[in-house]
Amino acid sequence: MDLFRRQRPVESPRTPVAPGVLANRGGAVEVPTGLGPAAPVPSIPGALNPEQGMAVMLPGGNYPPAGAIPQDDSGDADIAPGASATLVSIVVPNMLRHRLVGIGFGAVDDVALGFLTWRIEVNGTAAPSYFGQTAAIGSIRQLADIFLLTGNAATIAVIGTMAATAVVTYRVIARMRGWYYTEKEVR
Repeated sequence: MDLFRRQRPVESPRTPVAPGVLANRGGAVEVPTGLGPAAPVPSIPGALNPEQGMAVMLPGGNYPPAGAIPQDDSGDADIAPGASATLVSIVVPNMLRHRLVGIGFGAVDDVALGFLTWRIEVNGTAAPSYFGQTAAIGSIRQLADIFLLTGNAATIAVIGTMAATAVVTYRVIARMRGWYYTEKEVR
């Protein structure tokens, strides 16, 4: 059996056939000629230069798009038993949208987190699924994942409420992280 078979030039486009099937038929492997090397195509944009390379369009609510502005704010308040206070608040700039991705809580005395419940308000109205939550999720260093989209000029506030059964006034800290972005229509 000849290990080095002679290759025939391709006369016309052909359907590719698996080498094992071709060997069973006793045929030669066909190799297209005259094509030259493939044109290189960038796979990702250049580092820190989103205007270079090929544009990748993903939903800004799921992934921070090129040009997104990071947001990482924290705040604190002394909350008396049975009282509420705004822990952290941001205003979404005009012409931008906001995606909140993480939230976490801390306290000078960690006992306070057992008495704390929180809610997120958007323009003074509680956000769906983010009201009456316990502070057992997330910490200042390790934020818990959340998903909240808001439009331009919205005010987002994290309100903490201390249970009436708390013995003293506690200092509570909150941190939230996300990004501001604009959506571009792809045509």
